[in-house]
Amino acid sequence: MRKKRLLCLLLCGLLALLPVCPAFAANEGEGQTLRAREDGSFHILLIADTQDRDKPQALTIELLNAELDAADVDLVLFLGDMIYGPFVGADRDKVEAAIRAIIEPVVKHNLPFAVAFGNHDDEGCLSKEEQLAIYQSYPGCLNENPDLPGVGNTCLPIAAMGADTPSILLWIIDSGTYAEEEIGGYDYVKPEQNQWFCDGVASYGENRPTSYVFQHIPVPQVFSLVTPAKAFQKGAFCTFGNPTSDWYTEKEGAVREGKFGESPCPPKIDGGQFDSWKDCGVKAAFFGHDHTNDYVATIEGIDVVATCGLGFYSYGRGDEHGARLLVLHTDRPDDYETEMVYYKDLIDKPLTVFQAPVLGAQLAQLLLLALGGLILLIAAVIVLVVVLHRRKRNRKKTA
Repeated sequence: MRKKRLLCLLLCGLLALLPVCPAFAANEGEGQTLRAREDGSFHILLIADTQDRDKPQALTIELLNAELDAADVDLVLFLGDMIYGPFVGADRDKVEAAIRAIIEPVVKHNLPFAVAFGNHDDEGCLSKEEQLAIYQSYPGCLNENPDLPGVGNTCLPIAAMGADTPSILLWIIDSGTYAEEEIGGYDYVKPEQNQWFCDGVASYGENRPTSYVFQHIPVPQVFSLVTPAKAFQKGAFCTFGNPTSDWYTEKEGAVREGKFGESPCPPKIDGGQFDSWKDCGVKAAFFGHDHTNDYVATIEGIDVVATCGLGFYSYGRGDEHGARLLVLHTDRPDDYETEMVYYKDLIDKPLTVFQAPVLGAQLAQLLLLALGGLILLIAAVIVLVVVLHRRKRNRKKTA
C-alpha cells in the first residue's frame, strides 16, 4: 500500500512540473489563451512610450507603480518605445537595465505582459530579437515571434471561463522602425503581417472572434480626423517641436473623447493595413507614438485610440502623462470601455516645470548643457577681451 501511495505522489509531482495546456488548441502563430473573469470581463493596462534610459526618471517609475497599484488588470500591454535606444548607446548592460526598470514593477505585481516594439527601441546596440529574448526571460511574457517582418508579432485569444473557443483576439503588431531610405519617415506594417492577421481571423470560420489591434505607430488614415490650419492658429497643432511643419485642427465631430496635442506621425505610405482591418474585421486599434495624443475616434467603422506617453524622459503633457485602461467583455465582444488615467489622478504631488518640462527631461538636459556651453563661451570671450585689453594698455605704458 505504501509503495502505491509513493508511486502516486511521484506521478502527481511529475504532472505538476508539466506546462499547463490551454483549454483548447491555439491556431498556428497564436500565443497563450487568456481567460476572462467570472463576469466575462477582461481588464488591460496599456502603457505607451516609457522611453527612458538605464537610470530612468524617478517620476516615470513612480507613475508606473502607481498605475499598476491602482489598476486591477489581467494583462499589461506596452505600446512601444519601452526604452530610448539612442541614449543607452552601445552598452548591452544599459539596455538590459533600461528594460529591467520598466518590467520588474510588472513582474512584482505578478501580471502577464506583452510588448509591441516601437521605433526607438532598437536604435541602440541590441536588435529587437535580442531585446525580445530579454523580455521573454521574465515570467509572464506572452510574446510569440512567428516568421514575419518585425519582431514579437503575437495573437492572444481571450475566452470566457469554461468556453471551448475564444470570443476575442488581441493582435500585438510590430509596426517597425523607419521606412526604406527611398520612402523616408516612419515604418509601416508589411503585407506579410496583414496576411498573417487575415489568415488568423479566417481560421475560425464563420464564428470569428472580435479582433483588437495594438501597435506603436498609427495608420495614415488618422489624418482623416484633422483638417489643415494656419500656423499658431488657436487650437491648432503641428508635429511636436517643429513649428515649420504642417499645422492642423481637429475636424469637427471627429473625436468623441480625448484630444490631439500634436500632429499624428504615421508612415508616409499606406501598407494596406487599414484595408486588411476592413476586410477581415477589427473593432478597435490602439496606438502609442504621439506622446500628447489621447483621442478616441472612429474611421470607416473602426475605432482608433491613441494613448499618451507615460515616461517623463521624453516630451509629454505634464501631469497628464499616464496609461490607458481597457475593459473587454467575452459575452459582448464588440463592446469595450476605455479611459486614460493620468499622473494627476493618482499622485497627489504637484509637478514643477523642472520635474516635468513639456520638452521632457531629455531635451531639458540638452538645453541646460547648451546653456552651460553658451555661458562658458561668453565667459571665455569676456576673459579674452579683458586679457587683450590689458596687453594693449601695457604696450601703451611701455611706449
